[in-house]
Amino acid sequence: MPPVQVADHTPLREALAQLRLRLLDLTGRNRLLNYKHPIGKSLQFVQGQPAVIYERLASGTQPLTIRGLPEPTRIDMQIKLGKLIRPEPRDWARQNGIPTDYDLPRGGSTEEAELRCLMYSDDLARHCRKIEREANLAIEETGANMLHLVLGFLEFPDQRDSERLFLAPLISVPISLSKKDSAGRQVFSIHYNGDDIEENLSLREKLNQDHSIILPDFDNETLNIDEYFLAIQSVVSSNAGFVVRQRTSLCLLSFTNMLLLRDLDPDKWPDDMYGHSLLDHNIVRQVLGGTDATSSTSIATEHEVEKEPADSIPLVFDADSSQHSAIVDVLHQKRNLVIIGPPGTGKSQTITNIIAASLRSGKTVLFVSEKLAALQVVKGRLERANLGSLVLELHSTKTSKKAVLENIQDRLNSRPNGAHSLPGKVEELGRHRKELKEYTDLLNSITANQFGFTVHQLMWRAERHRRDLSSPESVYTKTAVQDAQEVTGPELARRLHALEHIRSSFAEIGSYGPDHPFWGFEPKPLAPGDEPTLQALLQEMLTSSEQLADHAKRLTIFLGVDLAVSQEMITSIKSLLSDFVQANEERLPLELTPRFIG
Repeated sequence: MPPVQVADHTPLREALAQLRLRLLDLTGRNRLLNYKHPIGKSLQFVQGQPAVIYERLASGTQPLTIRGLPEPTRIDMQIKLGKLIRPEPRDWARQNGIPTDYDLPRGGSTEEAELRCLMYSDDLARHCRKIEREANLAIEETGANMLHLVLGFLEFPDQRDSERLFLAPLISVPISLSKKDSAGRQVFSIHYNGDDIEENLSLREKLNQDHSIILPDFDNETLNIDEYFLAIQSVVSSNAGFVVRQRTSLCLLSFTNMLLLRDLDPDKWPDDMYGHSLLDHNIVRQVLGGTDATSSTSIATEHEVEKEPADSIPLVFDADSSQHSAIVDVLHQKRNLVIIGPPGTGKSQTITNIIAASLRSGKTVLFVSEKLAALQVVKGRLERANLGSLVLELHSTKTSKKAVLENIQDRLNSRPNGAHSLPGKVEELGRHRKELKEYTDLLNSITANQFGFTVHQLMWRAERHRRDLSSPESVYTKTAVQDAQEVTGPELARRLHALEHIRSSFAEIGSYGPDHPFWGFEPKPLAPGDEPTLQALLQEMLTSSEQLADHAKRLTIFLGVDLAVSQEMITSIKSLLSDFVQANEERLPLELTPRFIG
């Protein structure tokens, strides 16, 4: 057997390294490196020893209640501006023997598994409600939980010999908040939600690049908080400005980029029978290494959706031709593609149809989205298609072991209802599709015209011209052209030219009918050389008119008609004829021809 050729992974590793670096923000803008405890989005505890808190949360035995300061009695109130007010929280805590320092002592017993803030109960409840709203909003927008209980911070300089100090979280435990009413007040508790407990990868990379410090390995399965903090302290102790702060805080933190950073590490992917499971994957090589420009097009090809294989794809929702073509590209052409469109154009509808068709063929589908709303839209559509029992949600609060197991159990217990009427509906569907196919074929056929237009094109062209007509002109749309089916393009152009000539001639003569002087005059076309003949005829007409005038004069005398009236009429006739002769002598015969032909 020929040896297996090993692919050169160097270019892909370099491309992945650049992408992973872009996911990291090693500046002070990154809250995982420079946490400021923003008001309203964090809580700092003066009681809550990290090691004990971690043990209680990891065991999941019971929630941890967030406590505030005891309410002072009326005697303990202070008068300010004529009003009774409560003492300043830090002073009141000291009076009651409550610690006021956020740096907690090392060690502790199970009795110290208590979280306390330097706030009165009503202020604490208001802050907790605001944090809860922010956490819920983050889940709705990104699908990721951002609410964490941070155990321990590392204080360190931004750069070597820098006086600017950063405060970075060390261990982040993903939690959720719950509330209940107690003695007329809202009391909040925290629960470990079961997600992975995270270390600060941004901090690890920052210390490695800027300070040449490698933090100890982090293993959440065998984690001992006190030992881990001591290990970090021993690593950084020789560096000025580095201090491990034994603090506990409730914070809103995003680890999305950190998860991507870890997933894109080629060293964490194993080899399989086809090579490296990440670097030798076809899609990864296309994305990072590029692809032949001739192998893809920017505009999708429209498939005939009423023919195989498109007509055999089961659709659970309506799909127009472009959506149907995209489904064909995915399921039958096996193409990797990007579908772009503004909201409301049916992208989630198309995704739902692709998932349903893939399920029918026995495949499994992984659908991911940055926005939780997109996941919920597709999940809702699948439920409306009675496919909800086939969906396993793995996002936000749905990722706990209990929720996953319950979802799998529901799938095992589900039994689909028999569709006894399905064969009849399939037959009815086939009949309707045949009728629609015949109708579309007719509209797209070239018939009853010599222009090569389809029926659809003819209808819209006629409608476009009809809309340009005025109200009086629209009367002529009912005029029937008997030989319309035989009229060609050149013949139509000739007829349009003739109509334009008639229109311009009519505009020049002003009217057409028995009242016009030339009504009944039907001349023949003049040819070059006909001018002498026409001139002789007109001269003969002038002579005849003079004779007619002379005879009319005699007739009027004989009949006793007013000579002045007759003389005026004769003069007018002679003048008109004389002008006519002079005009025709000056013009060429070809220029006169249209005036007589029209």
